[in-house]
Amino acid sequence: MRMVLQLSESETEEFVKRADFSKGGGLLPAIIQDASSDRVLMQGYMNDEALRLTLTKGKMHFWSRGRGRIWLKGEESGHFSLLENAILDCDNDAILFKVQQIGNICHTDQETCFHHPAIAEKERRVDAKVIERIFEIIEDRIKNPTEKSYVSALNSSGEDNTTQRIQEETTELATAVNENNAKGIVAEATDVLFHIMVLLAQKDIKIQEIFEELEKRHQAKTQYRYSSKD
Repeated sequence: MRMVLQLSESETEEFVKRADFSKGGGLLPAIIQDASSDRVLMQGYMNDEALRLTLTKGKMHFWSRGRGRIWLKGEESGHFSLLENAILDCDNDAILFKVQQIGNICHTDQETCFHHPAIAEKERRVDAKVIERIFEIIEDRIKNPTEKSYVSALNSSGEDNTTQRIQEETTELATAVNENNAKGIVAEATDVLFHIMVLLAQKDIKIQEIFEELEKRHQAKTQYRYSSKD
């Protein structure tokens, strides 16, 4: 998992110079793709200023042809598109942006703007990548707090409060287990995991470090199991 991409002014200018705005009358098509799922989320347009803002701020900016101005994706809804990478196509006249998306991207509250298929598609199953997406959002809410964000409020109250919430949620998880409440176990385990991720972000520990530790332990156990048979 990458951090939000924010280029320096010199890096931004170098990238902008490579982009060919001439074919589109000063605008380039911008394709937005979910960096975790590879799903195409939307397509918009940007002029050179919108591109500069996107690359330096780390959040998607577009040129609104209807409103005749630059707009920040999520400026009203809070559903920001956090930039991970920008990739020019072979002719330098279109750009693919890989993002971590906060909330649904479409103004119709759909996960993707492309939701009118010619033939029905299989429903996409949620997988473990959702942890990476949520952790990226948690980091952004801590770095860029908002009034409506639970994470921002929790962070402002201090790490001790987060630790207390983990203890409370763990107790509630144990209660759900003792009651053999399957739905309760799922709900409380989710709460525990979420607050652990908040604490990790507060301590500036990346979720990738947890994945690496799990992998290291798995490899160690696997190697021991097979070597013990020799």
